[in-house]
Amino acid sequence: MNSIKNILLAPRNKAKIIKITLTQVIVALVLAMSPDPSYNGIIEEAEAAGLTSVSVVPASNIINERATYDIFLKTATSGTIKTIQMDFPSGFNLAAATKYIERGGIGSGSLSVTGTTLKYTVSSPVSVPAGTNIRLEIARIIATAAGSFTVSIKTLNTGGGTIDGPTTSSSFIIKTIAGNDISPSFMLRKTLKDDAAGHAHGWDPNGATTALVVSDSDIDIQNAADLDKTFISILVYLSGQTVCGVNFITDGAFTINCSQGIFDGAELHYVITKLPPHLITSSASATQFALSQDLESLRAQDQIASEFP
Repeated sequence: MNSIKNILLAPRNKAKIIKITLTQVIVALVLAMSPDPSYNGIIEEAEAAGLTSVSVVPASNIINERATYDIFLKTATSGTIKTIQMDFPSGFNLAAATKYIERGGIGSGSLSVTGTTLKYTVSSPVSVPAGTNIRLEIARIIATAAGSFTVSIKTLNTGGGTIDGPTTSSSFIIKTIAGNDISPSFMLRKTLKDDAAGHAHGWDPNGATTALVVSDSDIDIQNAADLDKTFISILVYLSGQTVCGVNFITDGAFTINCSQGIFDGAELHYVITKLPPHLITSSASATQFALSQDLESLRAQDQIASEFP
């Protein structure tokens, strides 16, 4: 009787096993043949974790100023980051923001702009651990409206799926010039040291070189009028009796020539002034200059090489 019972039950058990197996196969085929390529992306969006320590810091918060922005974020999920997408609000002009100055925590790459969306694409993506701090320093961003703003940021993998985010940054303020405020772009004071950051901008004294070309994207020369009002004064520090001067200015750079080799380790301090020259047409006009109280309202930005374009 037991053998007959086992024989009678065997087909039912087998049928049940086949039914389960076919169900799994059908589900797998539906997922693989889904006509909507965004299906997996939707799942990844829903499961994406939020980035942390997300902040956006402009070097200048004055409306209509071309400024460098520092973008900070910390990953929440381990993954191979191909793209960091930064969605700015309306009121920002990103057309010229096609070069990054520095980056940290992420591989080298390139920038692309579509409207108010800025994308940093990594050239050779590798896995980035969770908890990694990433910093991008991006130049030539212009805020065309005043107010309080945030930027939405997310990281994407090689397939375009979201790893972390989108996460909204802390807010930052853009303001108009009022009262005695003077745009910091009128006068910028900067320092280049004989280090990796300085070398990246062309400042690499070695004791023998007498001429160097220093790059700085705050030098915006588009026409003769721009050249006429742009003035650069320099001080070469820790270089003995070497006498140096600027003898050529062009868009994004200036040339320094010195009387002898610039000592290794010397620092370059310079000021970019963007004001129309006051032409001396008589002995009386030579005495007309800004009073000290007027200069007190002049805002000068003292920036280390790693903090400016």
